[in-house]
Amino acid sequence: MKRLLVVLGVLVLALIVSSAVLAQSSQGDPRVGTWTLNVAKSKGNTRKSETRTYTQSGGTVTAHVELVDSDGTKVAYGFNATADGKDYPFTGQPPGGGDSVSIRRIGNAFVGEDKKGGKVLLTTRTTFSADGKVMTLTAKGTYANGQPINAVRFYDKQ
Repeated sequence: MKRLLVVLGVLVLALIVSSAVLAQSSQGDPRVGTWTLNVAKSKGNTRKSETRTYTQSGGTVTAHVELVDSDGTKVAYGFNATADGKDYPFTGQPPGGGDSVSIRRIGNAFVGEDKKGGKVLLTTRTTFSADGKVMTLTAKGTYANGQPINAVRFYDKQ
């Protein structure tokens, strides 16, 4: 009887752990979708508008960003990357002047480093509200032209 209870206990524990793993993997990447900058809520923001679209294929996420800077300049850029900490090239030219990005996933958050020639220019931490409807990007560092950046941008999921 005692052995049966131990075996049942181990099976129940295994079931709980496997359910948690399946639930986490089925959540996928919380960035996937289209996000629009909430200019009014954002701080240190130099953008009139911005739309970010993330799609996922396997473990790779494709990002496409279109923005209008405070001076009216339109910018479009993106990347195809896996959250593995390796460097991936930008397509187009991001406002910071970087040529690559590396991304790491920490739980439900992401830490990205924009780099130029392998040197980190700025670090961006991406987090999500509990309901998944608000994405927050906190960017700190220095653009390639020497201009410092310290911004918190809020995006609403479309």
